[in-house]
Amino acid sequence: MPDEFELSVVGMPDANSEVVAYGGPVLTDYEFTALGDYKFIVRETASADSINYPIDDEKEYYFYVSVRNKLENGQPTGEYIATMAAQVKDHDTGDKVYPVFESDATRSRVKVTKTVSGNLANTNEYFKFRVVIDGAHEGDVFSVYGQSDVVDYGGESITTNSAITIDADEDYIYLKDGQTVWIGFDGNRDELPIGLRYSLEEVDDNGYVQYVDGVVGSLSETKTVVVDEESLSNVVEFLNHKEGSILTGIVINVMPYVFAVAFTGIALAIIHTNKKKQRKTKCLK
Repeated sequence: MPDEFELSVVGMPDANSEVVAYGGPVLTDYEFTALGDYKFIVRETASADSINYPIDDEKEYYFYVSVRNKLENGQPTGEYIATMAAQVKDHDTGDKVYPVFESDATRSRVKVTKTVSGNLANTNEYFKFRVVIDGAHEGDVFSVYGQSDVVDYGGESITTNSAITIDADEDYIYLKDGQTVWIGFDGNRDELPIGLRYSLEEVDDNGYVQYVDGVVGSLSETKTVVVDEESLSNVVEFLNHKEGSILTGIVINVMPYVFAVAFTGIALAIIHTNKKKQRKTKCLK
């Protein structure tokens, strides 16, 4: 006689595949005090990780157990036999079902932005950031969304990765001025479990002064944060500032100056031509 049945719990795990967990009540150690029919209600009441895997408190199932005398030659022996029904019923409809509790994982993302400022800032220059994610399982994969497919960094053409895999290798992202990259987001769905610790470190200052969270005065090249359920809390803003001294003297704009020089050259050419014409005219007389 069966003394247990299986329940399944399905939901989205850390990676992009389905997770299924099995379990169920076991009656081996349950003591029945009387003959008869028993009805048990099964509901989900707790989760080992209630933030990332909230309980499914909307479903209830029940199953039946019949307790009868154990007979020998048609006579009771004083022992009971407990038999569990092969089917489980939905608590609300009474339909025979396979009991399933669903737990869609709560997930978030990290937003990283880059800004450069100053009179020597190059808005087309890429900056390199090291990404470290702690608390995930080895082999978990998190998408990187928004960065350029190919970047020019340090004079080298680099093909970027569209994902970060939790393993022994280091992972990097590349951003330039005005660019935003999301870690743990595939364009449709958030992927980072709540409570993971991540850090972003700018690898090279490239001659810039580095500020984290885009605030002048918060001088730093590293940001470490715990992933929060609210996506607005998982934002890292990097600001790099590059300023050069300006020579004292008359301030002029470059393009007008170029035009002025060109115009002067044309004027000199015209004057020179006119003088040649005058000299030629005198000689003919």
